[in-house]
Amino acid sequence: MKRRSVLAWMASTAAASMGAGFPQPANAADTGVPARGSGRFAMGADVSTLLELEDHGARYFDHGVARDCLHILRSHGVDSIRIKVWNDPGNPDFFPANQSPAAGYNNARHVCVLARRAAALGMRVLIDFHYSDWWADPGKQYPPHAWAGLSLSETCNLLSTYTADVLRMLRAQGVRPEWVQVGNEITGGMLWPLGKYDQWDNLAALLKAGHDAVKSVDERTKVMLHLDSGGNNATSRWWFDNAVQRGVAFDVIGLSYYPQWQGALADLSSNMNDLAARYGKDIMVVETAYPWTTSDGDSEPNAMTNTGSVAYPPTPEGQAQFIGALVDLVKAVPGERGKGVFWWEPEWTPVPGVGWKTGAGDQWDNNTLFDFHGNALASLDALRRR
Repeated sequence: MKRRSVLAWMASTAAASMGAGFPQPANAADTGVPARGSGRFAMGADVSTLLELEDHGARYFDHGVARDCLHILRSHGVDSIRIKVWNDPGNPDFFPANQSPAAGYNNARHVCVLARRAAALGMRVLIDFHYSDWWADPGKQYPPHAWAGLSLSETCNLLSTYTADVLRMLRAQGVRPEWVQVGNEITGGMLWPLGKYDQWDNLAALLKAGHDAVKSVDERTKVMLHLDSGGNNATSRWWFDNAVQRGVAFDVIGLSYYPQWQGALADLSSNMNDLAARYGKDIMVVETAYPWTTSDGDSEPNAMTNTGSVAYPPTPEGQAQFIGALVDLVKAVPGERGKGVFWWEPEWTPVPGVGWKTGAGDQWDNNTLFDFHGNALASLDALRRR
């Protein structure tokens, strides 16, 4: 697709956000958006798969009563929701867009629907731009098919326009995100090969374009840069030193921390404390989870099969202990720089047809905050007590 066609599509999509299919806010008060800038600690959840799960029949229960999943999370202390954005998921003509359902879950339109629901409950919103048609993480950072092979200047322009247009679509729904991630787990860079870790000048230009696009829509929105190196201080320092040396602006450092992959809780604590002091920025753990069981809810092997050096049992009680320990560490970051924790996909119960890619199953069903049948686990109460 030519650049002009891409821009025309984005413009028409933004305009369509005010058309049929979107619930329209009657007035600003109806959005439920809380006042921002309060600095209060965020107890969050990434529920990016929720709409797909609901469309395939997922149900959620609190003490045996069927309720909306977001209502259950909200009543148990979750006050912030994280949602990922994919550019053109489900497009059958391009890899890896064709690895997800044709319905296009996690595209801008679906994100607006889910963000609107969260905001109506008074939840704060974190938007996570992957800048890809599918998963972007340390092992893969595919550019959107419409951006592949373009120059740095062209890609920066597209990234800027796309970012601003999605945020304007959200604003048209009365949703003003408190935080926006420019990229997802970008320790190795983003939009490979153009912005890979060995092309730091290019990567810095892309990050600057994203930052400026976010601020052009709402100066109050906090720009987050997100790495997967929660327990690795050397890698985190190397990355942020390179970014700062090139004049990349940001407001918040986001980290992933899964004990199986990112070290001990003490490693995370040392890293957070050092980063906050070294760069003078707030810190959030925007992805974490811990197993409530070693069993598997479907035929897809579980992704998390151990807990590394963290010794809490893989039970709901062990989950609650992990939540308490993790939140205490983040809150203990000096200078009150620790600002929040987000559980990754607590709602992803084993539902036929909803896998990590089309035709696959659920790798995450032992790390949720609901059991295999959608019943809220006792560990949810640990969020409310924090």
